[in-house]
Amino acid sequence: MSTAPILFSLEKTVPICRIQLYRDVVCKEKYGPLDRVWICPGHVFVSVRDGRQLYTFDTKNTTQDENKGCLDLQNLDPPLLEVLSYDANQSVYIVQQNGYVQCWKFRADRIWILEQEFNICNSNRSEVTSVCLHPTHNTLYWCEKRTTSSSGQSVFCICRRKITNGEETVSEHELGPVEAIMHNICLCHLHPLQHGLAIVIKSKPPLVSMVIYWNQSSNSVTMYSGPYTLVVENSTSSQAFDFTSLAFKFISISIQVRNKYAMLGYAYNTQKMELTIIEEGSVMRRLSAGSRMCDKLNEVQLEVGADKIEKGATWFCHQGNLGLLHKTKLLLFDMDSGKLVNSIAPQEGSVFLGMCNTSPASVVSAVYTGDNVYVIMKQKKKEEWDFSTTSSLKDFQTTALHIAHLEQEKTDNPSTKVKQSLSHLKQTWQKSKDQKPGTKLAEIVAPYLEEYWKLENISTEAFQPSKLACPTCVEDEVLHILDPNSSLLMSDRHARLLSLAHSNPKQVLAVLESQMEFDTDDISAAQIQRWQCILAPDVSVSPVSSDVAVPMFEHICRLLYKLEPKKLMQFVKICQMINDQKVGVSAFIRKRQAIHYYERAVVCIQDIDDVVTSPDSAQAFVSLLLASKQEHCETRALQFYLDAGQWELSLDLLRDYCDNSQLHFLLFHRLLDKFNKEDVLTDYAVMVFSMMPNIKSLSSVTELIKNMAYISA
Repeated sequence: MSTAPILFSLEKTVPICRIQLYRDVVCKEKYGPLDRVWICPGHVFVSVRDGRQLYTFDTKNTTQDENKGCLDLQNLDPPLLEVLSYDANQSVYIVQQNGYVQCWKFRADRIWILEQEFNICNSNRSEVTSVCLHPTHNTLYWCEKRTTSSSGQSVFCICRRKITNGEETVSEHELGPVEAIMHNICLCHLHPLQHGLAIVIKSKPPLVSMVIYWNQSSNSVTMYSGPYTLVVENSTSSQAFDFTSLAFKFISISIQVRNKYAMLGYAYNTQKMELTIIEEGSVMRRLSAGSRMCDKLNEVQLEVGADKIEKGATWFCHQGNLGLLHKTKLLLFDMDSGKLVNSIAPQEGSVFLGMCNTSPASVVSAVYTGDNVYVIMKQKKKEEWDFSTTSSLKDFQTTALHIAHLEQEKTDNPSTKVKQSLSHLKQTWQKSKDQKPGTKLAEIVAPYLEEYWKLENISTEAFQPSKLACPTCVEDEVLHILDPNSSLLMSDRHARLLSLAHSNPKQVLAVLESQMEFDTDDISAAQIQRWQCILAPDVSVSPVSSDVAVPMFEHICRLLYKLEPKKLMQFVKICQMINDQKVGVSAFIRKRQAIHYYERAVVCIQDIDDVVTSPDSAQAFVSLLLASKQEHCETRALQFYLDAGQWELSLDLLRDYCDNSQLHFLLFHRLLDKFNKEDVLTDYAVMVFSMMPNIKSLSSVTELIKNMAYISA
């Protein structure tokens, strides 16, 4: 028996005081829609009306006593920002958006009393955007938004203030001074780490997202973006960091990152004080702070596609798993392997609204919907029957059930592994088919298995070229495939022609070239009809007969690219020209109806993976790519040259865009980065640096990062 997570209603998990009020607030929403929920040992805090009202529900003790003094706050203005639990002395800090803080303590006689009131902001024009309580530093950290009276612009600053001495609460005048840690920061989220603070800057592309780890003991910062890190020491321990200065130091990494490691979200583990970053491509990185800097930066691939992650989804940590909360489902992934271990749906008719915030001492994870709060708990479940495990035991009298299972897999998810398994079963059957069946069931099933393998042979042979396809008669075979009066199905024609082109590429190309002329732009009417057969879609009628045409465009493109790349551009050019003549001269009509043959050629050539790229074939592909005018085609063209090791051609392409300052800068940096990584920069240094762009026009770090993100798509 194994365990699986399941949702339990909070009120059925722990005994809650004032249960009727809890049901009115949470389940019936009598006081407005749920805003947020916080859980710490012994207490549940619920805010409604967009944080303007707070209710506290304490749990009953062993004697089942109701609490005597309740903590309910009404008409909070400005609204509530955060409820921070300080588990060491049974108190909570309630922080409002203007920085006003109330410290409430839950005494042994089950009464809440107000112990402290203070304001962490120095100006009434300031606003707190993120706040956290470090349990070992006994310090509040917050990000403060300050609006200047003269310009009306907003700046952000990270500050701290010591609020307790161990477990003893101090009076307001004994509180530590407000100290700035970092000026001119972006909008960010703060979370305590073991020896410092995690500053998460989650920016929308094209800006770069990053995590900054501030170490309290050394007053240093470590900046993270994707797999890259940068450590910056502060020479003056009393002086705060300036984010603008840090961003300039981080600029080389920002350029390398570009938009490849966009942050999809992050999860914070309150018990381990660890941060987990989820990046584009469903890559997970775990960060935990050691004595000097983040010691762990492990990369794990999650078993979920990026397109399956809803915008605004919430990530969280739960008992060694990484959780992803959508409105309609909750997914749990193993933190070590990234594999999906479970999926949980909300109650029928409900949707998940968010995760409950938990304190470091809390061992539960909980979610809330519009009418309830649920705790994620484990429940024993029965092991499901695994056919692959059962079939490996060889307990069956025949292979019929195994074949049926593989056929279903071949239909649902065809793969090489399935085909190999079927081939192995076929070989086993051929060796034993003449033997006498060992059981009555095997005797009954034997004729059906024989019929199945006959049908399997027919379906396999239908896609193989005929045995006459030797080099001396390839022409006849190709002409037979192209014959409109042939009884071959369209799929069979494509399969046979593809196989012929693989085994006899030169002969097949010679036959296809004999059917058309593309050395000149002057095409006769008869040739146009033949060309239209080549360009026809799969189900069109041939212009020269009443039969189905045989589309050949992709086949010819692949063969030309492999054998005669210098002719490829002219071939596609004529295809586009003939198609434009057929559709009409109106640019609007062409845009709506014409098939863009440059794009088709680019797509089919990209699928070729068994060709060594020569200078001619590289130039042919780049010419098609630029002619297609796809988005960022210039940067894709340069990257193709660089990946193929065509250094001279990449320099020629860069030279073509020297007049476009912005694009020239982006292409130059990509080329410089690749040349440096491939150790060829010294060979071409004179040519490279003779085309070095002028970057004085870049006025800010933000503009530079935006420009670098322009080519990352």
